[in-house]
Amino acid sequence: MTQTDDCILCRIAAGTLPARKIYEDSEFLGLLDVTPCAEGHCLVVPKAHVVRFYDLDEATLGRLFGVVRVVAQKIKQTLQPDFVCVFIRGGRISHLHVAVFPSQQNDALSGFPQSSLGEAAVDLDAVQAKLILLEE
Repeated sequence: MTQTDDCILCRIAAGTLPARKIYEDSEFLGLLDVTPCAEGHCLVVPKAHVVRFYDLDEATLGRLFGVVRVVAQKIKQTLQPDFVCVFIRGGRISHLHVAVFPSQQNDALSGFPQSSLGEAAVDLDAVQAKLILLEE
């Protein structure tokens, strides 16, 4: 995995775009999100270009979540929220980024995503049967 010139997070990792870094090692960056949903909203990103977390090998994924934990502890110790939330999707930016942000009891994030999306009509037995098949 390498960096790409058209990826904003690769450019930040390469140092060609500025960022408010709160953590950095040879593989990962922790930085403040420029469009935060809360004070202390951070992103943890690999320096190498990768799109989805499940494309990482287990060792790299473990190191990534070790950094997520460090950033979460910084948020918890500094801002003292009730919770520190983690969210991974990657829809708007095609570079893996783990959002780490503080949350308070009963704020807009409480119960997310169920409280935002409502309950879906799902046949849980059918879904379980499909997912179990993947284990074989």
